[in-house]
Amino acid sequence: MATTVHTHEFVTFANPYMRCLRCYVPVPKWHDNSTCGCHDRWWNEPCRHTAGIHSACPSWSPVDGCQCTPNPHHQAT
Repeated sequence: MATTVHTHEFVTFANPYMRCLRCYVPVPKWHDNSTCGCHDRWWNEPCRHTAGIHSACPSWSPVDGCQCTPNPHHQAT
């Protein structure tokens, strides 16, 4: 009997304000099925939806961070 161990591969976003378009849960990373070789579809982690994502902070950049006026929806993950 053979035993197989499989590890899922995830890609972490640099932007800490990414949100799932379906449930608006913070999405710090996504499952990348092209690198782990599994047969599952990609998904947002942790909600596991296959919906797109968008940034809750339209002004975010890797250099300056968030430049928006603070509000509850702009909390980083």
